[in-house]
Amino acid sequence: MQPTVGEYVRSVVIATWFIIALSLCIIILLPAVILSFGRLRNLMIKWLGYFLGRSVLWVAGIDFRIEYIGPKPKDPAVFIMNHSSTLDLFILVGLQLPNIRFVAKKEFLYNPLFLIAGKLADQIFIDRKDSKKSIQTLNKAIDKIKTQQLSVFFAPEGTRKHKGIIGPFRTGAFYMAHDLKYPIVPIYVEGARTLCPGNSLITRKGVITAYIYPPVDVTDRKRSEMPEVAREMRARYMEWAGVENEEENMKVEA
Repeated sequence: MQPTVGEYVRSVVIATWFIIALSLCIIILLPAVILSFGRLRNLMIKWLGYFLGRSVLWVAGIDFRIEYIGPKPKDPAVFIMNHSSTLDLFILVGLQLPNIRFVAKKEFLYNPLFLIAGKLADQIFIDRKDSKKSIQTLNKAIDKIKTQQLSVFFAPEGTRKHKGIIGPFRTGAFYMAHDLKYPIVPIYVEGARTLCPGNSLITRKGVITAYIYPPVDVTDRKRSEMPEVAREMRARYMEWAGVENEEENMKVEA
C-alpha cells in the first residue's frame, strides 16, 4: 500500500521527536550517572527508557499494550524478542524490563547520540560481522552482569531486515543464559511488523501488543544443546506468529 502524505508527514514528526526526546534523556542521564557514581544508572534506564519509548509510540499514534502470559518479570533473566520492525527499539525500552542491558550491533555507535546514550547506559555493543569478537565481548560482560544482578536483552534474529515472518535464531542469547544460569523470558510482539516493517521508516497508526511469556529454564540442558534450544524457541515464535511451517513462514519478506 502506497503511503499517504499524512503518513510521510507523521514519520518526519516521529523522527524529529525521537531526536529531541533522546537528547533530553542524555541531558538528564549524564549528570545523574556522574553525580551518583553510577548508582542511579538502572533507575534512569528504567524511567528514561519508558519516557523515550512510550512518547515516540504515542506520537506515532500507536496504542501500545503489554499482556503478561506469565508473571511480571522481576528477577534477572535473558530476555528475547522477535525483531521485524523499525519500532522495536521503542517497544523494547518502553517495556521497563528490570535492570536491563541491551546487546546491540556496534553500528549504533556511529550515531553520536546513540554513542553517548549507549555508553552512559552501559549497554553492550557487538560486531555482528566478527563472531569471535562478539563472543569475546559477551564473555567479558558475563562477570559484570552476574555480579550486578543485571538482566540482558537479545534479538536472536540479529536484524529486523530478514526474510520470513520469523528469521533464523542466533545462539548467543541461549549460551549466555546457560552460562549465567538465567532463565530465558520470551517476548512476542504482535502488530509492529504490519505498522512499520523492518525495511521501512513509514509508520501507520494502530495497536501493538507485547506478550511476555513465562520464563524458560535452560540450566538443566547441556551447553552443547543450546543450538537445539534456539530451534525449539524459534518454533514457539512461529506458532505465536500463526505460521505452521517454514514454507509458510518464508512467504512474507521484511
